[in-house]
Parts: sequence; structure tokens; C-alpha cells
Amino acid sequence: MADPTGPGYEILRGVVPPEGVDRVLRRLHLDIVRNGLGAEDVGRWIWAAHWFPHLKWDDEILSVLEYLPDRLRSGEQCDAQILLQPPDEAEEVELVPHVDTVPDWADGRPYLRIVGVALSPAHERNGGLLVWPFDGEGPVALTLEPGDVVVMDPQLPHTSGLNREGAMRYAVYFRFLRPSH
Repeated sequence: MADPTGPGYEILRGVVPPEGVDRVLRRLHLDIVRNGLGAEDVGRWIWAAHWFPHLKWDDEILSVLEYLPDRLRSGEQCDAQILLQPPDEAEEVELVPHVDTVPDWADGRPYLRIVGVALSPAHERNGGLLVWPFDGEGPVALTLEPGDVVVMDPQLPHTSGLNREGAMRYAVYFRFLRPSH
């Protein structure tokens, strides 16, 4: 996957079936019903780009991993990153790509890959993932349907766009570190 001459990402269509996507969305929505979704939480979670941090190891969230090919689940699994992107109010902002940094607790072990699962449609108009491919083209807005999986090289510059639609965009990302042995 880390081919520096290729684009640095791969899209796998329809990997997670509708019932797998629905299970995760149901868990998120039931959490809102049970615990509410206050402005303080929303504000904190938006800026941290991690929604529902208390669910990052929840069995229902992690259940989408069972649909991934074995080659995508190798390495040490890190916390799930649950993302919701509500509509944006900003007129225009400069979108700045970032590259994931390895956490301090990883003792210098690099990420092997980033695996994102679309839980709702994702495209340029609703703030879907933008990537700056290694082959020099970019930025490229990826188009994903619920259940599609994007696999990214950890050094691939990426960011979310601006959501100009009326619905939230949902995704969950998994990162895998090089094993410690």
C-alpha cells in the first residue's frame, strides 16, 4: 500500500454491507437518544475531529472491522476515530492537508495504514475526504457510498472539505501501527 509512485490510497467498494453500516449508525443514534448531544460536547468533538470518544472501543463500532480483508487488519489497532461532519457555515476557507502523526505512546512505531469506512455518502459537496495523491495530482475529492472503504498510506496528505449539504456525513477511521516485536 505504501507505493510512493502511486496515488497513496485505494478505494474498496461495498466492503461493509448495509447491515454493518446500520449497526454502527444505530449505536451512534441510540447514544444520542440516551445521553443527549449538548453544545459543549459538539463543540469539543468538532475541533478534536473525534466524535463519541467514549465509543471508540465499543463492540458495535468495531464490528465493521470483521468485514475488512485480513491484509487491512494487520498491525496494532489504535482507537477508532468516529467522525460526523455537520453542515459548515463558513463561506470559504483554505483547506490545509495534514499527515497523521504517530502518538507518543507508540514508541516511534509508524502507522502501517489508515482505513476509513463511509457510513453515509461522502463526496465533495458534503465535505468528503480530500487527498493530495503522491503522484502530484491534487487535491482530489473522493466519492464514497455507505460501506465503501478507503485505505490510505499514513503519509498521504488529507483533510475533510466543507459540508454544503443539509445532512451530516458519517465515517469511522481505524489506524494500525507497526507491531512492537
